[in-house]
Amino acid sequence: MHQTCILDFLKELAVGFKSAKSYPPGHPIMEKVVSNTLAQISKIFADYPEFSFYFLEKTVIFQDMRFDVSKNLAVLSFIEALKKNEIESLTFSSGVNNEDVRHLYEVMSSSKLKLKEYGSPSAMLEAKGTQKIKINAVKFGIHTGATVQVAQESKGAEVSVETSDLQEEIENFKKLVEKGISAIELRQEFKRLSEKAEGASAPSQMTQSEAAAKILKNLPYEHRIELFKELELKPFVLRILSNLNEENLLELIITKQNDFGEMKKILGVMSDDKFAKLLPILKEKIPNIYEYLAQMGLLLSEKLTSIFSREDLHSTIRPYYNMLDSQNAKVREEGIKSLATLAGRFIQQGYIEIANEITQRLIVALKQESVSEVVSNTLEEIYNFYNTARSSNLTKICDSLVEPFNKILSQPGIPLSIKKLMINFMGETMNPAVLPALMTFLWESGLYPEVRAAIIKIGKDAVPELLLTLKEAEDYSFRMKIIDILKNIGKEALDTLLKNIDTPEWYMRRNIVNIIGEIGDKEICPNLEILINDPEDRVRLELVRAFIKLEYEKGLKFLLKDSAIEVRAESLRGLRKLISNEEIGELIPLLKEKGDAFHAELLKIIGERKLIEAFPFIVDFLRNLTLRDDQTAQGLKQIAFSVLIRLSLPETKAVLEEFANSRDKFLADLARSAIKRIG
Repeated sequence: MHQTCILDFLKELAVGFKSAKSYPPGHPIMEKVVSNTLAQISKIFADYPEFSFYFLEKTVIFQDMRFDVSKNLAVLSFIEALKKNEIESLTFSSGVNNEDVRHLYEVMSSSKLKLKEYGSPSAMLEAKGTQKIKINAVKFGIHTGATVQVAQESKGAEVSVETSDLQEEIENFKKLVEKGISAIELRQEFKRLSEKAEGASAPSQMTQSEAAAKILKNLPYEHRIELFKELELKPFVLRILSNLNEENLLELIITKQNDFGEMKKILGVMSDDKFAKLLPILKEKIPNIYEYLAQMGLLLSEKLTSIFSREDLHSTIRPYYNMLDSQNAKVREEGIKSLATLAGRFIQQGYIEIANEITQRLIVALKQESVSEVVSNTLEEIYNFYNTARSSNLTKICDSLVEPFNKILSQPGIPLSIKKLMINFMGETMNPAVLPALMTFLWESGLYPEVRAAIIKIGKDAVPELLLTLKEAEDYSFRMKIIDILKNIGKEALDTLLKNIDTPEWYMRRNIVNIIGEIGDKEICPNLEILINDPEDRVRLELVRAFIKLEYEKGLKFLLKDSAIEVRAESLRGLRKLISNEEIGELIPLLKEKGDAFHAELLKIIGERKLIEAFPFIVDFLRNLTLRDDQTAQGLKQIAFSVLIRLSLPETKAVLEEFANSRDKFLADLARSAIKRIG
């Protein structure tokens, strides 16, 4: 296969993806994109009955070929967008149709929020019934083999026969038209031709529909209209219609205006330019044209709305306002979706005033909506509108759009699954205004993973609110959730945490140090030294643990001299592999002072390093322990005896014999056992 064909297909996918971001499925522009894409796919099917693309950073793998796309910005941007949605490969099998391609573009252009509803892009595509296109079916795989070559010849022959067969039918129809036959016979022949064409492939239909349209242009105007009036508007017939002029389409629209299904098909194949020419006439012929379009669920394209007057623009949105007041929940849902889409377009076109007006109506509609499924089903459109407003720095609109969800989520009886969708939406907005509502759901069981993920997306802007909530929280499990979220926000939270390091509440200082110990690095430790002299032992103890995690030797040595035994012991534990023998030697005399936890750590290090200068201090240490019989003391006696034996000095046996005669039974037993071991 020629490489140009593959590159053309990649470019077509990139163009189609961009269009899918701007236009809804079924829009005339998208239908043209779908046809073009299917035509490209059919070209590749002529050589391969099944093929896959695997997307790397700047390379696309097709079968056993690699394509460098680093110089094609459109394809690069397309691949980058796919990667963001975790789409790594596409596989196409023989039999792909228009609907499959429509679904593919819908999935590829969906927001992360929408994809989350299905679990993954591949799951969403399968849920829509598409089997002939697979997402992520190969993992860096290359499909080659003899079976492909055999199928290639068979498929090529099939396409050739189909095309020539349809061409012959078109030629026969042309001869009949030129010959001149009755209107009844003409309708019959045209119906037969259209039915025959429906079995052809999309590329064949597209090519031959242009040929058929040229033939029909030779017929009188009245005859052309009659051909379509009683005919079912299937794809081949619609393709012919798309090639006819506005005059023919206008008459057909007026004839079919009471059949919404047929009307949607006709308008769906009409280009923006043709519709723009027809609209002034349609406004005269069909009263309330905008309401009529709204009832059909059709939104005027971005191009058309951009050429309207302000009065016309207001006329286009009024029918959707009426839909918000409908008794039918599905109609209200479509009204919200349509208005959100229109508002996003108006922002892009600079009609901020109209977008603001729509926003206010949407807020009221969302707050008043009694069916929670209506709100959840419109989240993708609302999010897209929100994103457009955010890109244009329209903070007021953004805050207004998230505000209703505080009330919606507080209503009783909302299913857990819908709450999760709304919480995901709130997180995707990354707007701090949603924090109060999200915080309330930290108490509700079954929602913590979603709430946690949503708050983490807000990032550093969420930290002040989290710290305030942590300060006032009394429930232990609730505090642990907030600390967990702060840790998972990561380094973004550090600046705010450090600004609050000297907060008056000791427990807040301790929590902040604990979090910084998890997310910080060694470079940040000097900022924590202010707490080395903190009046609260528990804060200094947490500081030691943070310094251990961040491997801050200087801080640990400072705290090794701390007044609190636990702090000194923890510091020594952290310095175990870092402290020198000379420094340990300076600490050995501390065996004469109080501090069980510190003594235990010190004895372990002495034993590991066999510091014989500690021998007399350990002997005195054991003598002092003869006055104690608590469990901690017994443990210290065991550690001290094991160290004495490890030091293995000549005087060890004499010391052991002394302790074997001790009135301390536990100490005496340890000494006798030790004497037996050393012989």
